[in-house]
Amino acid sequence: MKPTPIVLSSVQLSADEFVAVNFRLWRARTRTRLNHWILGAAIALLSMSLGLKVYQSGRLPQSSSLVFLAVAVGYALLRFGLVRYQLRRGYAKNTAAHQPTDFTLTDTEIRGRSALGQFSGKWSLIRRAVWVRPHWLLLYPTEAACYYLDMRRLQAPATPDAVEQLLATHQIPQQRI
Repeated sequence: MKPTPIVLSSVQLSADEFVAVNFRLWRARTRTRLNHWILGAAIALLSMSLGLKVYQSGRLPQSSSLVFLAVAVGYALLRFGLVRYQLRRGYAKNTAAHQPTDFTLTDTEIRGRSALGQFSGKWSLIRRAVWVRPHWLLLYPTEAACYYLDMRRLQAPATPDAVEQLLATHQIPQQRI
């Protein structure tokens, strides 16, 4: 008996969802976490040093340490804002994400159809899958591009577990973020 295709209808990614999903991906990257840890440690050490100087002398020191601390905190805040800004710009340029897309997942391929056209690809072309909580599954045929599947758009009787099983059947590596 042939398995029933899994259908996700009218999947559309808003700008806010695109930013939220991709910001989570950015924050989960090993390099990003390392940079945040280093920046956080530097800010903490500099703050402790300044706090110790204030405690010992009873007044704020007139040193470049205060300027460095202000720059470090400003950079940390600006960095988050800049990443969100760049993600919004990326969404604006990605016209395919603005169109509702119907996805069909069969035992042999993934198919999509939108106002811009249709596509299909064998499961062997999908390199990896990333589950971004709470609702998104990203399927990567390349490292630079992915299909955004909104699990809230699954048509009954399909479930996220059925999608996960289909990916496992095709030995597609899965990651949860």
